Amino acid sequence: MAKIVYDEWYGQLTYAQRACYRKYNVPPAMHQDLVARFGENPDVIVAFIKRVVAERGSINYGDI
Repeated sequence: MAKIVYDEWYGQLTYAQRACYRKYNVPPAMHQDLVARFGENPDVIVAFIKRVVAERGSINYGDI
């Protein structure tokens, strides 16, 4: 099981998810949209963000 960290802006995240959010500047509102689309599955969310950034260079609300 992945280690969980509490972030005051996002709530409970895995370390990998928090690192991804910080690296790619994912705002809290986008986190809520990602959870609405993918559910509470941090590995899928991180993979989606990395794939979109690799294709487009950044991620925005329209990508979700």
